[in-house]
Amino acid sequence: MKVDYQLAFDLAPVGLVLSRNRSIVDCNQHLCEMFGATREQLTGQSFLILYP
Repeated sequence: MKVDYQLAFDLAPVGLVLSRNRSIVDCNQHLCEMFGATREQLTGQSFLILYP
């Protein structure tokens, strides 16, 4: 992700996730709080862990 967008992504007032081929590439803190997980726990996981 470009540095220009990183701050907006991190500070967005909603949960955001970046994915590739249904795999989580990055997410912001709001998304982590919504699902009770850390960024490290979610990164690399399939979307199936969020929406089984």
